[in-house]
Amino acid sequence: MIEKSFKRKFILRFTGIVLTGMGVIAMLLYITIPSSEIRHYADAISSFIKADDTLSGVIRAALIVESIVISGVVVLVAVLASHKIAGPVYSLRRVLNELVNTRKVRPITFRSYDQLQNTARTFNTMINGLNEHFRAISDAYEEFEGARKEIDDTPESAERLKKKADNLGKAIERFRV
Repeated sequence: MIEKSFKRKFILRFTGIVLTGMGVIAMLLYITIPSSEIRHYADAISSFIKADDTLSGVIRAALIVESIVISGVVVLVAVLASHKIAGPVYSLRRVLNELVNTRKVRPITFRSYDQLQNTARTFNTMINGLNEHFRAISDAYEEFEGARKEIDDTPESAERLKKKADNLGKAIERFRV
């Protein structure tokens, strides 16, 4: 899930881009209207009408420039945001494939600005837990094998083997998911 702070930053950046574009258009309109003709509200309306030819070209050009700039910035922000999510997903998939193919896995690390940091920590904790369970089973098996090799016809050796088998069974039981 995408963190709330990331959503908030994305919305604020997008709003800032749109407001900046609107500000640029307002400034272009202010610059192109002759200030000597603006005395009152009615004068402003009449100056808009008088400057119709100039303004329509400026407005068209401003809208084209704004749409190109805003589109470029939106694409840039979207690409950067998608890399914050797509990069970690790719890394997680690569590590899972490595786990399936080699049965060994190294801890997953993401860049500090990537999303899914909590997922990486949880995954690494899971891998460490699985490794501990595998080690416990391996150790119990080694002890069992050692006791099996030392078995003779005495009841004590049979009891030792039974204890080691019980320990192996407990280690396997703790491993169940």
